[in-house]
Formats: sequence, C-alpha cells, structure tokens
Amino acid sequence: MQQYGDPILFIGLAAEYLGLPFVPGEAMLSFMGFLGLKGSGLATLYSIFFATAGTFAGSMIAWLIGYKYGEGVVLKLGKPIHLTKERLDKTRVSFDKHQRALIVFSRFVPGVRHVVPYISGICKIEAGKYAVLSLVGSILWCGSFIGMGALLGERWQSFVSLAKTYSLALLLLIVFIFVIIKYFKNHQKLIFAIAVPLFLFIKISEDIVKNELAIFDSSIYTFVASFITEDMTDLMKFLTSLGSGPVLAFITVIVIIAVRKNKKYAFYGWMIGTNLLASSILDVFFKTIFHRKRPDILRLIDITGFSFPSGHSMIGLCFYGFIAYILWVNMKSRWRYPLVFLSVALIISIGISRIYLGVHYASDVLGGYSAGLAWLAVFITISNRMYKTYSDKLKILV
Repeated sequence: MQQYGDPILFIGLAAEYLGLPFVPGEAMLSFMGFLGLKGSGLATLYSIFFATAGTFAGSMIAWLIGYKYGEGVVLKLGKPIHLTKERLDKTRVSFDKHQRALIVFSRFVPGVRHVVPYISGICKIEAGKYAVLSLVGSILWCGSFIGMGALLGERWQSFVSLAKTYSLALLLLIVFIFVIIKYFKNHQKLIFAIAVPLFLFIKISEDIVKNELAIFDSSIYTFVASFITEDMTDLMKFLTSLGSGPVLAFITVIVIIAVRKNKKYAFYGWMIGTNLLASSILDVFFKTIFHRKRPDILRLIDITGFSFPSGHSMIGLCFYGFIAYILWVNMKSRWRYPLVFLSVALIISIGISRIYLGVHYASDVLGGYSAGLAWLAVFITISNRMYKTYSDKLKILV
C-alpha cells in the first residue's frame, strides 16, 4: 500500500466486499488516512475517492451475483436445513422493512457488510435504489476511517483495535434490535429509546474502567483545542453556563411562574422541575460510582468534582430535551421545527464547550449524552402516564 497507494486500496476494498480474503477494510482505510496526513490534503481526498469507488464497485458486483444467481444457489444449498422458497420470501419481507438502514450502516460491522450486498441482490432490490444507498454507505464508511486515520496519525492502529471492539458491540446491538422487533411489538419504541443509549453508556463505562479511550479523548481534545481564542473562550463560557445548575433552576422557576394559571402547562412546568432534580441526583450517583478524575490539561475555568459522566451534558440533554419534547407535542405550527432544532443545537454546543474548556473528556460528554437519553425516555414515559391521570381528573372535576 505504501508503494502503490490508492489503486491497491481500490482493489483491496472491492475484493473484501466480494468476500475474498484481504487486509481488513478498517486497517486499510485508517492506514491510508495516516499516509495522507504525511502528504498533502489532496492525498486524503484521493484516498477517500478510490476507497469509495472500490467499496461501491465490490458491493455492486456482489449485489449483481445475488440478483442473478443467489436465490437458486441458496435454495439448493438450503435443502438439508429445510430452507424453502416460502421461508426465503418471509426473510425477504423482513429485510425489505429495514433495507435502507442495513445497506447504509452495515459497512461498519465486519461480517455483516460482506453478506448484505448478496442478500440485497437475492431480495431483488432495484439496481438504482441499491446503488444510491450503497454509495451513501461507502462514503460514510470510507470517510470516517480515513478521516480518523489522518486525525490520529501514528496512533491509527489503536483506533482500528477500538473500532473492532465497537463493531462487535454494534453487531450485538443489531441482534438485540431484531429480537425486539420480532417479539416485543407493543413496546418497541420505549425499549429502543431506553436500551440503545443505555447500551452505549455501559460500553463507554467499561472502556473507561479499562482505560481504552485515552487516545480517543486526547485526539478529540487536540482537535477542539486548536480553535482556542479569546473570543471563542468567551462564547464557550456562555454556552456552558446554559447547562449549569443555577441557570437551569432559574429557567425552571420562570416557567413554573409563567404557566401557573394554565392547568395543562402548569403540569408540564412542575414536571420540568422534577426532571431537573431527578437527573441531577442521577449525575451525582454516577460520578460517585466511577470516581473519574477530571482532565489534567489546560483548564479555562475553575471547577472541582469528578468527571464521568459530564453533568452539563447529561442534565442539559434531559432538561432541554424534555422542553423540546413538550414543544413538539403541543405546538402545531411550523415553528416547532426550528425550536426543536435550536434545542438540539444547544445540547450539542454545551457538550462541546465542556471539552473546549478542558473540564471534561470527550468520553465524559458521550457518556453524559447516552445516560441522559436513556433517562429522558424513561421520564417522558412517566410524564405521559401521569399527564393522562392528571387530565382524567380534570375532566371529572369539570
């Protein structure tokens, strides 16, 4: 790869998507990103182009093989296990329901990405539709790993090892999702909303205990710290203040006072306060358990306490996320879209500000977001049930 570069990258990735033995795709992409870092910026763009082209070409050939020959071969080889055409048709229907997500994101899961192109062909997915989805997935996958290889430089091999670990976790998550879809149809949304972020939080927690995220944290901080200026620091201090306890408590009091005369919104006002209190207690609980020290780097503000998870990120997501949910449910005008978008942007900005100011690792912020999402799903469910009881009582009184 050092001698021939991008053409070998093209051939290697095309071969891998046909199921032929070659160097694992993540290693090839990350290494080419590292080589691009030593060259010019255009070298990285060329690598992304050739990698995307190779991935796309290999997956399209695999789709064509599955489309023309796949079903007959599968039915012939499947006779000993009683694989009939009827069973294959049922599998095709199940695949059709989730084909977009599988085609685009299966590339991030070794083993799965080699099978999906063939299954897509067997299921007779249209060439144009598959080509578009495959191209999107190829760009995301190649761009992600080449970009991380360029960002990490000499440490690119550590990223490949970490990516493999998370790929296995993602594969288990996919299996979990299919089990939920098949056997828990009445509670799918709630289970997904709680289990997926909780799964991520557990995985991040495990890696922090094993100290496996040091390279990831230092690389993200190095990138964010490159933007440090006096004006940017003032902006980040302002953003981080919007996730602080005093400011959130002040907003809660103002909301409760403003809506106290409206019985419907008065309920939501008190639930906002309850959510703030509960998420704050949850943050203290997690910090006490993990006992992680704060980053020993340039801190632009004074702060004490433990680091994981980021309280600003977790509590901010719970607080502003719940407000965004209330706006989404109760506003029927087109203004709810920009308001929800602003809420999401604010939540993300608060997390970035914690990394920028040097008081949290990137993994602290991700851990805060994942724990916050899981709790938010639980609290919204509780809030909805309480509101139903509350509104029923109001009708009785009326």
